[in-house]
Amino acid sequence: MKLFLSGNEAIAFGLLASGVRFGVGYPGTPSSEVLPTAIEISKKYALDGYFEWSVNEKVAFEEATAASIAGIGSFVVMKQVGLNVAMDPFMNTALVGSPGGLVVVVADDPGPHSSQTEQDSRFLAFFAKIPVIEPATPKEAYEFSKLAFNLSKKFEIPVMIRTTTRVSHSREDIEVSIGDNKPVKVDFKRDIDRFAATPHFRFLLHKQLNRKIKVVATLEWYSDFDEYFDGNILIITSGISFAYLYDIVEENGLQDRVKLLRVRMPYPLNVEKIRERTKRFDEVFVIEEGYPIIEMQLGDRGCFRGRLTGDVPQEGELTIDEIKKILSRVGILSSESEESVKPPFKRPSLCPGCGHRSAFYAIKKVFKNEAIYTGDIGCYTLGLNLNAVDTVHCMGASVSFGFGFDKVYSIFGDTDRPVVATIGDSTFFHSGIPPLIDAVHNYSKLILVILDNSTVAMTGNQTTPANEIGQSGRKTKPVKIEDVVRALGVDFIKVRDAYDMDGMISDLQEAKEFAFRNSLPAVLIFRHPCVYSGEGLKNNVRFKKVFVETSLCTGCKVCVKQFECPSLVYNAEKKRVFIDLATCIKCGQCVVSCPFNAIKVEK
Repeated sequence: MKLFLSGNEAIAFGLLASGVRFGVGYPGTPSSEVLPTAIEISKKYALDGYFEWSVNEKVAFEEATAASIAGIGSFVVMKQVGLNVAMDPFMNTALVGSPGGLVVVVADDPGPHSSQTEQDSRFLAFFAKIPVIEPATPKEAYEFSKLAFNLSKKFEIPVMIRTTTRVSHSREDIEVSIGDNKPVKVDFKRDIDRFAATPHFRFLLHKQLNRKIKVVATLEWYSDFDEYFDGNILIITSGISFAYLYDIVEENGLQDRVKLLRVRMPYPLNVEKIRERTKRFDEVFVIEEGYPIIEMQLGDRGCFRGRLTGDVPQEGELTIDEIKKILSRVGILSSESEESVKPPFKRPSLCPGCGHRSAFYAIKKVFKNEAIYTGDIGCYTLGLNLNAVDTVHCMGASVSFGFGFDKVYSIFGDTDRPVVATIGDSTFFHSGIPPLIDAVHNYSKLILVILDNSTVAMTGNQTTPANEIGQSGRKTKPVKIEDVVRALGVDFIKVRDAYDMDGMISDLQEAKEFAFRNSLPAVLIFRHPCVYSGEGLKNNVRFKKVFVETSLCTGCKVCVKQFECPSLVYNAEKKRVFIDLATCIKCGQCVVSCPFNAIKVEK
């Protein structure tokens, strides 16, 4: 059957068609659609299996490894920064192997567009010594996923499918199949020297891994390369960069000047085979998205020109315009092509009616500029716009940073400064619990605000451990955040609806007093459903009408600057603020932001 699929969806189809029946991961753009698609396929075609989100990437990787050791074809999916979280099992699984087959799907975000880093996961595959296959199109994502699983199963080692934002989210008509729904047999074969290996046996396992990688580097399909056009300038490439280069060569009539050598498996590279093929060329360029992983393996800086020689930029996404610039600089294109016109930068903002905005507004009301505000990864990073976030580092770091700031100010500062950390519900489960244990154990007067909207909103409203129904539709036992916090030894806990402005302000004042009086953390849970969920939108429309009484509006823009709701629009000509009725959800939260009581609601 032919379907119009994104790269992420195609990966899910390819893996399940190969016989994979266990899939886990943690949501993160641009990888988020792989697991939900696998869930839909398994339901539609009645495939036995387990597909569900995990609490974080490390746990997911370990779960998938266990399933593979038990003989079940498995995959684990995450974005590039998620692989950082999973590095411990990632490195170990490369050594002990994965008998049932294990595909590691990692979506990189060059640019970056929605990440803290633009790192290249192929480099981590190189680091762990596992093969990495890189598709250039959604159709290849489908085919390469099947080949990755077959390779993993044959050699009993994890194999990475590395995509990038453009491959993950572009779409293509693809002929797909589901494969046979054969009975799956669990078969764990006890092998202590392998699966519970001591350091001596790990050394032996490393030797085995090195032998496997040498063999993989010579396999015909995987180590082979594709050649296009017939010029005397050779460009070695892979992934999305190949797709861009192919189009540029055709569009600019460079078929007689350029030859493309496209690598399917960037690591392990059949170096001898490629170097032999490049001998007759005077100029050889390496253009690859991310780090110079192919270029490094080829060696000989005098022959190959790329990132290491400065001919290709060492940071930023290699868009089609950027590649045209590279080709112009080295004289392959006659002149730089015109760049596409970029729209002016518009700062992202929390959605109209978002409970996080009200929470941040309350925090600033109480602490003003007195506190240090440590933020985290998620929608609530946009607390930056309300001047309620001073640091954003990585998931869970708001609590760790909060602890660190509190300690150094307590010991070395002239005066103690309040430290307010904000973290989302899913991020708290992911990696906020361990640093909170540290804060309790070491008497930190950190004030932690958990912004609970009952979903992983930033990446597409995936489920969290607090939900009663998982992503797969299975009934799950919800884990309450307040129960976890209480179990960690936190004595001050308050739960409040994030639309209750007066209540939040009162709770924050109490939390501050408690934390400074007792030198212990105080935890506040400000809870309100995400407005992008069905429940959230239904519960947020609280008024018949929200409007600005223009006779009272002075045009001071305090509401626009300090509350920062996109539905509050300043009209420069009339010097007044108006409500954008197309985006306003009539929650009425903006009423508190006007010092002249010009914003009104009609019940």
